[in-house]
Amino acid sequence: MHSSQPSRRAALAGLGAGAAATLLPSQDAQAQRNAIRYGVAAMKENFNEDPLYRDALVKYCDIIVPMNDLKWEALRPARGQFNYTDADRTIQFAQSNGKSVRGHTLCWYNALPNWVKSITTAREAEAELRNHIEQVVDNYRGKIPSWDVVNEAISHDTAKQGVWRNTFWQNLLGERHIEIAFATAAKADPKAQLVYNDYDLENTGERESLRRQHTLALVRRLKDKNIPIHAVGFQAHLYAERTIDPDGIARFVKDLRALDVAVLVTELDLIDWRLPAATAERDATAARHVKTFLSALSDAGPVDSIITWGITDRYSWIPEHFKRRDGLPNRPLPLDENYKPKPFMDVISKFRAGLG
Repeated sequence: MHSSQPSRRAALAGLGAGAAATLLPSQDAQAQRNAIRYGVAAMKENFNEDPLYRDALVKYCDIIVPMNDLKWEALRPARGQFNYTDADRTIQFAQSNGKSVRGHTLCWYNALPNWVKSITTAREAEAELRNHIEQVVDNYRGKIPSWDVVNEAISHDTAKQGVWRNTFWQNLLGERHIEIAFATAAKADPKAQLVYNDYDLENTGERESLRRQHTLALVRRLKDKNIPIHAVGFQAHLYAERTIDPDGIARFVKDLRALDVAVLVTELDLIDWRLPAATAERDATAARHVKTFLSALSDAGPVDSIITWGITDRYSWIPEHFKRRDGLPNRPLPLDENYKPKPFMDVISKFRAGLG
């Protein structure tokens, strides 16, 4: 996806993502084919309270993901109850502004309501998992064309912990819970894109290599059983101090595409806690790291979409978990805390326009 025409790169260099989304007349058909949709995971609190946040979503995004409002604890305050109010608000906003929506997530070990702990048998767990997915996917059929069906089922360190993460669903149903989730989602909406989503798939190292191998094995197992799976999501919470593995990514993506499985970037941000203090240097390093990752991924084949886990440094999960020792604010996202585009957004803009 590297353009050989510097004039086109220069034409986009000064543009924000909103402007770069519209290809210039001089850009050829190949660039248009390479164009990638950009999206943001949006938090309802920010969405409801900050008009600048809403404006940024309208200006920059093609896709909006309700960050938390489609998780179990948000939708299922009681066992027999489904509350779609918060998710509907975000989805209606997206639709009224011509944006697509992604669903996150149907089956995850985290963000479960307390009542789930009362489930103690495999039969009961399977029935509730099927019921949840049937109800939620059917409710949004035609409105949410892509779902993270299963999130983070593979353990953090498979060499030490075994392949599967020790979770509520794994303990009661074993790895079969993954098959149940995908099969149920496919039946509830046969037209939806069904995605397995996970982290630490992009770096060098034995742990990351094994995680890619186990993800690929999971995809093959579903395919062998004729259970629909259409894509793998790279969460891509990138650590600036870690090294991207272009060769590992290329092999992984090639093997996925041989199985007719696409790739998405679903939760991109940059963990900058160990970068130097100088803002300009930090932002430039972050942009280079993001570009290295996106280039490695897109060079291996087309990428369906790029979604960042938030849009502005004003609102991010990273300061809570990766606080800088110098006390300076983290800068993990494409826009700064004042909604000014950073070099990170310039990178997104170019990939979005097919010029990455």
